[in-house]
Amino acid sequence: MSYTQAVLVLGCKGDELSQSEMAGFVTVMYMWDGSGFGGNMNAMFQNGRLIAKAQFGLE
Repeated sequence: MSYTQAVLVLGCKGDELSQSEMAGFVTVMYMWDGSGFGGNMNAMFQNGRLIAKAQFGLE
């Protein structure tokens, strides 16, 4: 999944938390806030493709 596809599924853009480039790999971490206290989702994309995701406090 690409970042653009994730935005379409989630309905909004995420906040960029970090970005790095090393040996031709561009890695970007985004966060989406949930509606509950402290709820969020993080997704990491490398060279435009989803490689990891995590969530906390979402239903």
